[in-house]
Amino acid sequence: MNLKQELYIIFENPRKHKYGTIIQVAIFLNIFISIAVLFLQTEKSLSEYFKILSTINFINVFLFTIEYMLRVYSITYKPKLTRVKYILRPFMIIDLIAILPFYLSMFNLDFGFLRALRILRIFKLFRLAKFGEFDNLISSIIKEKKEEFFFITIVLFVLLLTITPLVYYFEKDAQPEVFTSMITTMWWAVITFTTVGYGDMYPVTVMGRILTTIVSFLGIAFYAIPGSIFTSALLEKINEKKLKKYKKKREKDD
Repeated sequence: MNLKQELYIIFENPRKHKYGTIIQVAIFLNIFISIAVLFLQTEKSLSEYFKILSTINFINVFLFTIEYMLRVYSITYKPKLTRVKYILRPFMIIDLIAILPFYLSMFNLDFGFLRALRILRIFKLFRLAKFGEFDNLISSIIKEKKEEFFFITIVLFVLLLTITPLVYYFEKDAQPEVFTSMITTMWWAVITFTTVGYGDMYPVTVMGRILTTIVSFLGIAFYAIPGSIFTSALLEKINEKKLKKYKKKREKDD
């Protein structure tokens, strides 16, 4: 067994390697330590320990970088999967974004939102929980149900573009300082569709309130549909896996 094969099994099928579980637990602990450091570095009362926390963060990033590079190196053990395709997988993109802020800070690109992206490391736990199968499962669901998701997205977009000008023309005279433009009104439409309703903008005219009621009901309905589609597809995939395992078990018993 060569090095590339060893690494591939450790990262992609850890249960089949004698050190796989140990390494996965180590990665798991590194994720939690890095998230803890992210929170502790914002606590001013711990300012005297910031250098220590920065050192720990450096070690975290170093370990994440080594893991990322080894994953990319070992994936070509399976000839069907190229490194480019592997790098573009959702969880590999998350892995890259999780370490990117550290390296960008070396070039004086230390923006606050870049440091906040470190929290994405927590999503690596999904990879560990199912040992690399979760991202494949999500990808397959999106591919199979892409037409449904695309249709829902288009319908929501059309509804937003239809409701926005109607509300704007009903409200612009009553509240010219609030509904200043259609672009501003689009913000109201989005937060109403998502049923968030911050209260910073709300119609006061009769027709405006009627439209708000309609938008609120539509928002609940249309946001429930993608959720139900995804949930049903996920349950279907889980049942398929259980059925396959059951058939394999039956074949072994026979």
